[in-house]
Amino acid sequence: MYHIRRVWKVNSGQARNAAKLVKEIATDYSNAGQRSESIIYFNGGTLPSPREDLNRVYMQWTAEVIDSPYREGNKIPSSSAYSKLQELLDNSDGPSSWVEFWEGI
Repeated sequence: MYHIRRVWKVNSGQARNAAKLVKEIATDYSNAGQRSESIIYFNGGTLPSPREDLNRVYMQWTAEVIDSPYREGNKIPSSSAYSKLQELLDNSDGPSSWVEFWEGI
């Protein structure tokens, strides 16, 4: 089993707003049968954490296999939440989003 985590680096003070949009995106993917239910979590600076984890939003889900989103016949859900989320991202220093893959035992 794989644990897949998408991370977004957001502008200061926007973590909760971004997390709500990410939740909407995650629900669209689950409803479309694209992935298992996701958990969404964030730290907007009100909880203790390493400095580099501040203003981060995480979407995490599990999968039995890692499939390409560009595989033949795959239909990626569309949502207006994507463009709204883009406005909240911190693009000042490197990428504002990335995906992490972890293998579970």
